[in-house]
Amino acid sequence: MVDNLTAKTYDLRIVSHINDSFIKARPRYFKFRCPNCYLISNGMGGNSEAFMTIEIRKGFYDDCRIFGSIRKWYHGALSENDLHWEEFIKGINTLEQILELPEKTLYKWGISKLEVGLNAKIPYDSTYVKTQIVGFKRSSYKIGDFEGYRKFATKSQDRIAKIYDKKTEISKKIGLIKSIEEEQFIQRTKNHNIFRPEFTVQKGKANVRDDIGIETIGDIVVHYPRLLAYFLRQIKCFQFKNKPDFEFKPEKGSVMEFTDYLLNVAINYLGAVGVRDAISQLAPNYQSDARRKIKKLTVDTDYDNQLRRDVIRALQNQSVDLFRRKVL
Repeated sequence: MVDNLTAKTYDLRIVSHINDSFIKARPRYFKFRCPNCYLISNGMGGNSEAFMTIEIRKGFYDDCRIFGSIRKWYHGALSENDLHWEEFIKGINTLEQILELPEKTLYKWGISKLEVGLNAKIPYDSTYVKTQIVGFKRSSYKIGDFEGYRKFATKSQDRIAKIYDKKTEISKKIGLIKSIEEEQFIQRTKNHNIFRPEFTVQKGKANVRDDIGIETIGDIVVHYPRLLAYFLRQIKCFQFKNKPDFEFKPEKGSVMEFTDYLLNVAINYLGAVGVRDAISQLAPNYQSDARRKIKKLTVDTDYDNQLRRDVIRALQNQSVDLFRRKVL
């Protein structure tokens, strides 16, 4: 369930060890990325190779941070698998071995960014479901549509919710195939109906602690089920359309009816937050007039519609499997 993360340490002994005694002496494990940044390979070949990045930062206090997708680093860049609890622990242990750090040294590193996600199989077409999610309960989140996914984010981008439609995302890559491995991956997965919610908390360990209850890598190892609780809370914040399709049924045959119909379609596509964002881009003198004209037309969402119930249930059932451990 853990995907991207950023962790940091100010322990000068560790910073010096990684910078002086390891990176400079063992270039076989590292690839230079940019000043003070080095890529740690997962050791896999071809397009399955993935990297975690080590960065040494100089300042009043020298620090070292590691960041990247631990999920792809462990399973491979072309894998659709999520990280189980035990797999996350094995991934962290492997990083410690590569960095030649004492056991559980990475456990003390503080988390300033954490992404929680799940590749889920749902009983509906993933492309269709993505279009039916039109809002996020927190009013500070703004909506945006991108290639293959829909995004809700705060203005400062410190909290982000994404919905990936993997079927569309994979189909977009078909014209960009660079290797036989990629072609085989696309052929194997292009018909998969994968729906992926992702939630990111970033820009400081205080944000991660407040939202998820996690402060260090060690907290993730010990309290992995907290990610489940956070994930289950977040998926319930998605707002689904109550009416999947709008029909144009004029009673008077007027242009006003047609205009209201188009507004309804646009509002339900953008969601309430998206509409407010669009209005905020108008000149101040016209914003109040715009609000008056659409106040009777609102996003028609329903907490208890069938689509929402089925999707949430499917996500709940599948997510629980990631938190079972063989050895506690």
